[in-house]
Amino acid sequence: MSNKDENLLAILGPTNTGKTYTAFEKLFSYSSGIFGFPLRLLARENYDKAVKRIGLNNVALITGEEKILPKEAKYFFCTVESMPKNISVDCIIIDEVQLAADYERGHIFTDRILNLRGNFITIFLGSLNIENILKKINPNIIIEKKKRFSQLSFLRKQNFSKLEPRSAIIAFNINKVYEIAENIRTHKGGTAVVLGSLSPRTRNAQVEVYENKNVDYLVATDAIGMGLNLNINHVSFSALEKFDGRYNRNLAPNELGQIAGRAGRYKQDGTFSHTKESGNLDPLIIQQIETHNFDNIQKIYWRNSDLDFNSIDALLSSLKKYPIHNYFIHKKNALDEVNLRNLINDNEVKKLLISKKNLKLLWEVCQVPDFEKLFNDNYLLLLKDIYLILINNEYNIPEEWINKKVGKLNNFGAGISELSIKISQIRTWTYISNNHHWLKNTYYWKEKTQQIENELSDQLHNSLTKKFIDYSSKFFIGQEKLQNIQDILKKNNNEIFLDDNKYGVINGFDLIEGKKIFSQSLFSISNIKKTVRKMINEKVDSFLSAPLDSIKFGDINNSKIKDETFIYWGEESVGKLKKGKSIYRPIAEALNSEYLSSENKLLISAKLQKWLENEINDNLYALNKNLDEGINSEIRAIVFNCIENFGNYPVEKFKDILKKITQESKSQLTRLGIRVGAKYFFIPSLLKKKPLEICAILWKTFYEKDIDNYLPLPQNGRVSFTSKIKIPDHYWQSIGYINIKNFSFRIDVFEKIFFLARQKIKKGPFLESSDLMNPIGCNSEQLKDIMKFCGYDYITISDQKKLFFLNNKKKETKKNNRKIKNKKNNDNTSKKDPNSPFAVLEKLL
Repeated sequence: MSNKDENLLAILGPTNTGKTYTAFEKLFSYSSGIFGFPLRLLARENYDKAVKRIGLNNVALITGEEKILPKEAKYFFCTVESMPKNISVDCIIIDEVQLAADYERGHIFTDRILNLRGNFITIFLGSLNIENILKKINPNIIIEKKKRFSQLSFLRKQNFSKLEPRSAIIAFNINKVYEIAENIRTHKGGTAVVLGSLSPRTRNAQVEVYENKNVDYLVATDAIGMGLNLNINHVSFSALEKFDGRYNRNLAPNELGQIAGRAGRYKQDGTFSHTKESGNLDPLIIQQIETHNFDNIQKIYWRNSDLDFNSIDALLSSLKKYPIHNYFIHKKNALDEVNLRNLINDNEVKKLLISKKNLKLLWEVCQVPDFEKLFNDNYLLLLKDIYLILINNEYNIPEEWINKKVGKLNNFGAGISELSIKISQIRTWTYISNNHHWLKNTYYWKEKTQQIENELSDQLHNSLTKKFIDYSSKFFIGQEKLQNIQDILKKNNNEIFLDDNKYGVINGFDLIEGKKIFSQSLFSISNIKKTVRKMINEKVDSFLSAPLDSIKFGDINNSKIKDETFIYWGEESVGKLKKGKSIYRPIAEALNSEYLSSENKLLISAKLQKWLENEINDNLYALNKNLDEGINSEIRAIVFNCIENFGNYPVEKFKDILKKITQESKSQLTRLGIRVGAKYFFIPSLLKKKPLEICAILWKTFYEKDIDNYLPLPQNGRVSFTSKIKIPDHYWQSIGYINIKNFSFRIDVFEKIFFLARQKIKKGPFLESSDLMNPIGCNSEQLKDIMKFCGYDYITISDQKKLFFLNNKKKETKKNNRKIKNKKNNDNTSKKDPNSPFAVLEKLL
């Protein structure tokens, strides 16, 4: 065993033990070193830290898609796959060595564990469960175990809505990540998104959004488990299984522990849980995660790295070589090997494999990663095209050919999915330009592909931010911002603004949201509503102390019969009428609003009810007078019916009583405000505008007719108007009007016209005249209908004037008519009645 094998150190422990920090410090205690990371993201992150510490010229970055190689560089930060094998350095560090047991990449980690050594020290970082394997490989290895700085504990199942701020939600495919991110945006205001497939630039921008507390949540894939040091308090698993490239499988306890361990930083304790939809987690596994006590890894993957390119058979044979130790698993069907086996059977490719150089070139092409994760023939076709282009162009890729491929990707106007695909595609060309000398102008294409990737990454970050972060949520995240919410929300003439964006309008005790609300996030909406609720509570206090005369009905003339009747405070609706036990006792109720507590709604309703009762009593006072006990029963019956019918009632119903009514009884009616007309009892004080409108409202509220028309009411104090609305006759009586053939007129004016007609008929039949039409505002045809209603008949004379006369009530029966027809007397010789209308007409003519 060499001295190098004796200078091996393994720093093992769970997450949050400071392993990476310790190794970082050890690296710089030596004059040179290589640090290998499991992810390009981590390599870049630690490279940036090193640059800040020792300067740009002293640090190199080597990943599959990015190479920064200053000539004076002494320290190299790499992905494990890209760790240089031909550089001699004092210290070599390999992170997350337990990934040697990973099906996809394990053989690469195993190769680095076995074959890379520093001049003075080699350090392995990883979980405790790799200890036994490391000891089997190198019995003299020094094991340094570290304990977690903070406690990690399990919480019961939780839905996303119950998650506390500074939580990370883990999903295992991109679609699920986006679905959860949309959910979090809606209910929590927004989230950052971290995917393993993101470019470092996009990932860092998303992480910065989270770390700067612009959002309180992070949705990520299991890539978060590999060394991303974030201020996460809680980790929630949306699933407990994942697709690993072959099939869906349950996550191993150590995998769950690696991810859950991201909760809690330094000495701050962390928690983990899983959602109800993810299934159940075995209590034993929970205990393993909390105690960081996982089953030891028994075997790791291995593949021969000393390949023979003398022939196809020799290469395949060297790939088939088996390990000599039983703790190694021979890696079969690695992606590069599968690519090779497919392409060597392609006729176009096979005929070109005539030299060691060509065979080695094919192997290099087969190792171009499948960044798009296509796993299909398109990926093989791409590799085949690259290989054929290289062979046919003296092992170079023509500028025109790559320019055509790359040019298609230099377009940033696309959605998240398209941008992600384009980034994956440009990574292929970034990888080629950084890892191979297949391009004549390598430097140009490194710059070009990196520029496109950066611009695509920026665009993707912007798209992710717009989609999964509600712009307005930034005002509500963090206690300090919530305390200053009054400075953010502005109330101006009841309009609510958030950062100069109009959100809605406070109307009464409710908030009417704008049709185009700038925020669709329930999180921001709920926070806005909390503040609006405070505003409305203050408004309720003002209403309760306001005078009753500040309350009113709206414009009754613009009130549809079928619609509810609203009550207004100022110009804002605050309540409505509901049908009560009687027509005079409607119920006033505060309008429903999510911003009103039950107590406030009752207080508002009580005040509205008090106002309503005062309004009815003050305007319909004649109906509420206490009847004198001295009023006789007959008068009492008249008064009762008048009260029940808004003061208007047909006289016909009490004609027998009126024939023998005493003067004293008439005086009692007069004192009660009731007038006795020829056709109706009526109360003049109720025929004024406001009492009339209140009567209409009470009728509408009580009868609840489904009529899609406005209430027919007189305009500007008119005593008559036309209305074609089909409405029950008792409506007209309730407002003190009579309606004949769509012409409506007030009862008191009708009684005046009827009185004039009775005076005229005493002298015999009379002609239509202006003194009959003007008071009621009718035309000749309408007067005819009114006179007929009064019991008069008419004939039309010259100039189309109508002559009215009393209708003969003693009509002969049909039998008598038949007898008369059978009379043999000559009608011309019969004696005429001098008082008949025809005799009068003859005189007039």
